[in-house]
Amino acid sequence: MGFRFQNSLQSKIDQTSKISKSVFISNFPDDCSSRDLWKVCNGYGTVVDVFIPNKRSKAGKRFAFVRFINVLNLDRLIENLKTIWIGRFHLSANPARFERPKASTFQKEKPVPSGNVTGFKQPIVQNQGGPKESYSSILKPSLVLDDSCLVNRDLTNCVMGEVPQFSSINNLQVLLSNEGFHNTHVVYLGGLWVMIELKSSKSKSKFMEHVGVASWFRRLCNAQSDFAAKERIVWVDIEGVPLNAWTRSTFQKISSKWGELVELEDGYDDLFARKRICIKTSQTENILESFKLIVKGKVFWARAKELFVWSPSFKDVPEKELFSDDESAKINEQANNLNNDEVENASEVVSDTYFGDNGEVQGFEHIYDFFHG
Repeated sequence: MGFRFQNSLQSKIDQTSKISKSVFISNFPDDCSSRDLWKVCNGYGTVVDVFIPNKRSKAGKRFAFVRFINVLNLDRLIENLKTIWIGRFHLSANPARFERPKASTFQKEKPVPSGNVTGFKQPIVQNQGGPKESYSSILKPSLVLDDSCLVNRDLTNCVMGEVPQFSSINNLQVLLSNEGFHNTHVVYLGGLWVMIELKSSKSKSKFMEHVGVASWFRRLCNAQSDFAAKERIVWVDIEGVPLNAWTRSTFQKISSKWGELVELEDGYDDLFARKRICIKTSQTENILESFKLIVKGKVFWARAKELFVWSPSFKDVPEKELFSDDESAKINEQANNLNNDEVENASEVVSDTYFGDNGEVQGFEHIYDFFHG
């Protein structure tokens, strides 16, 4: 009976190790026990095991292995654990490079053949520097689009550009008009990318070589028909934030879970149930999750739900007589010449003042005679 119990226990331990993540913990007090570490770490995840070896590190410090289950993001868990203080000690956390030694069993394990005994071939994931893909995303069937789904657009006079700042997208039409390119059409492509359509190839060449235009973009290139933005700017609804944490810093930290905060919904003094934040993210799946917020030792459950993709409202160029890009350049040149002519004519109209030999203005004696008869 005891032999069967040992096998059952070892089987449960092996199953737990497959679905758990182990974190290497250090820099805690010498009198800290496994129970103490369990308590402080359990607020940041589901702890199933804490092991503190008797030996110490090369620096003479104690260390421990804390095992968690249901870990969706190991990097985020480790960053949260690094915020823990135990007395005067600031906890240090890192991914465990070596697992806790397995307990010895009475039954000799049978060698496992190198082949797959189940007959089901698992997909092989090769990370080539791009975003990591989960098994679920790989196993989803792809949707193949044939030629009947494609459209040919004339992008000969179109330019694509990535702006450095989110705030400049809405004002882009006005900014380009101020640089002398009035007859342009701006289209939003997603993320920080836009496409500008110009009237002619000559205007496009001037646009690409214009120093002022280049200052408003991080990158400029010819429009590509197979382009799709890798980032998204979306509105996310946040609920469950406590009243004393209702600050911009809080929502900025929450947005860092998925990307970068770019805009906050205008605040209302009578609404603290939810907050809408606009973030720039490269996450492909829609944001929909619950997460813990720990404020002064208290745990709160917050909820995030993606609402819709942000879309710009391009500001219109102020009403005035608009010309083509070539005509605009000629008008600017004529205006400069006109200003120069006005300066020269003004110098001819003003006559020189004549002074007599004694330094008196000519005609002063007539004024004297007028007053003294």
